Amino acid sequence: MSASEVHTRLEAALRELKRAERNAVLLFAEILRRKLYRDLGYATIQLYAAGALGFTPAKTSQFVRLAGALEDLPALRRSVAAGELGWTKAREVAKVATPASEARWIEEAGRSSSRELERRVRAARKRSRRTCEPPTLLNAPAEPIPEDAPVTVSVTFTAEQFARYEALLESIRKRGDRELRGAGRAEVLLAALHDLAAGEAAEAPAAPPYQVVVYTCKECGRSQTPTGHGARPAPAAVACDARIHETDRPNRATIPPTARREAMTRAGHTCQTPGCGRTRFLEVHHVKPRAAGGGNEPGNLRVLCAACHTLAHRGDPWVKARAAPPPAR
Repeated sequence: MSASEVHTRLEAALRELKRAERNAVLLFAEILRRKLYRDLGYATIQLYAAGALGFTPAKTSQFVRLAGALEDLPALRRSVAAGELGWTKAREVAKVATPASEARWIEEAGRSSSRELERRVRAARKRSRRTCEPPTLLNAPAEPIPEDAPVTVSVTFTAEQFARYEALLESIRKRGDRELRGAGRAEVLLAALHDLAAGEAAEAPAAPPYQVVVYTCKECGRSQTPTGHGARPAPAAVACDARIHETDRPNRATIPPTARREAMTRAGHTCQTPGCGRTRFLEVHHVKPRAAGGGNEPGNLRVLCAACHTLAHRGDPWVKARAAPPPAR
């Protein structure tokens, strides 16, 4: 090929590359927004990005940040979808743009080279850190915020997660700490989060650290958990690691404390799903369900975090394969 032919093909390849980058960003945002990674057997977007896409943690963070920005910045999303902004410029705009300033930043990105835009963004972020103001092109002063202005945090729970949340609050309240007496919900929740972040022991307890009550009908087999918002269906995962009470017989644990402790020790107090590695909210899972004849022998017990445990009970063969115990050595 002549020089002009090679140049023409290179230009066409670069256009295709830009289209591919744009589509990758939009599709990743769709995966994240609809939590489609769960349908593919991954508990989190980070596990999906690493396991299915081969992303590094840094690249995953970039894609997650831009995907989140596309949800909050509709003008930026339209520019990316229309091909007006490529991945590199959109990533820079997402670092600093707000709903009030995104139009100005998109305009700036359109008339600047990638390197020039990076310099403008870097300068705006540096100025923002120095003045504690949102990063804007014009650096317009923000209205002062009262020191006692409340901050509202909205969290969406599944039925099981909400039951766990209520049990966590109750366990903190019942400890009787003087500083929590008369405290409001916010103070109690902050204390619970502080304990969770601090980490209290390397050794797993012989029994779960909190309890979620589940009622199971013997006739139909359906289970429900009572919550502050009424009874909600309980997922099958809660029956794996539970204590069963029946009116005509003593309480019994589905997994004896010794077997549970040994399973945790074998797993190193870590979720055994490949690539997960969580060390909190661990549960013991029966690879072969107890209802199908599975027992508490070591080869049938698998330590999973609550998220991976729920996935293991959704019936996806691939998820079950990922949750299978490692081969014997």
